[in-house]
Amino acid sequence: MSEFKWWHERSDGHGITTSVEVKLLHSEKSPYQRIEIYDHQSFGRLLVLDGYIQASQADEFIYHEMAVHVPLLGRERKDASVLIIGGGDGGILRESLKHDFVTSVTMVEIDQRVIALAKEYLAVNGDYDDPRVTLVIDNAANFVSQALQSGQRYDLIVLDLTEPVGPSSCLFTEKFLTEVVSLVSETGVILDSDSIYLSQSGGDFLQEVSGDGDNLVTVMQRTKLLPHIEVYHTNIPLYPGADFGFFLYSRDGVSLRKPVKAFEGRHYNADVHQAAFALPNWQKKWSTVQD
Repeated sequence: MSEFKWWHERSDGHGITTSVEVKLLHSEKSPYQRIEIYDHQSFGRLLVLDGYIQASQADEFIYHEMAVHVPLLGRERKDASVLIIGGGDGGILRESLKHDFVTSVTMVEIDQRVIALAKEYLAVNGDYDDPRVTLVIDNAANFVSQALQSGQRYDLIVLDLTEPVGPSSCLFTEKFLTEVVSLVSETGVILDSDSIYLSQSGGDFLQEVSGDGDNLVTVMQRTKLLPHIEVYHTNIPLYPGADFGFFLYSRDGVSLRKPVKAFEGRHYNADVHQAAFALPNWQKKWSTVQD
């Protein structure tokens, strides 16, 4: 257990994988998934769920900052409410709480052990004791159905999901998306994200490779539950291919590419915000929001 050994992320037949030389610090099988914590000499500690890297201490801030600050700062918002579905490492929660205009953050995570282990080993989480925070340990589908019945609405819904091979698999469906869409405020957005590959057939997504050939982007394109899709991207070194896409689903199609407030993170700034929407031609086809 004390030696560093080569470990390979699962590829599910894609023919390419991420390999890292790591030391195993912890491994357990929760009621929902295999949870592993590894240590890497450069990236620090890694959270791995069912064979997929979820976060590393070295680069997690890139994903979490870009996932939160772009949709929250791309449009004037007051008394904003955030719903996080998944997000067990706590990074999305951390970044959401940095804005005073965010008055409530609800985080729904099915696996309490992911939260506990990420907090113990990675320590990248936000403050679960912040009075604005409501932490719910439940299946996201159950929570969404109950929130729908009680008339809840959210300005930003972040789908911070694992690949569709574990407890998240039931969420990559038209039924679930239909209910989630009903929780978005009139000016709100749903944020989805995924690793992007370029193959001979065009752009591919990790969700398609690890699942049954569908992903949330293609479901939303087909159903038009929210008719407007705006795309931006960034580079995250330890995610497959390093090219990582973010997808904003909205009702009114107002572009979020220009920040309305000044904010500086470790990665995020106003220039990075705007530049993230500059897409190569082969990715522009995914966006329905024009310049």
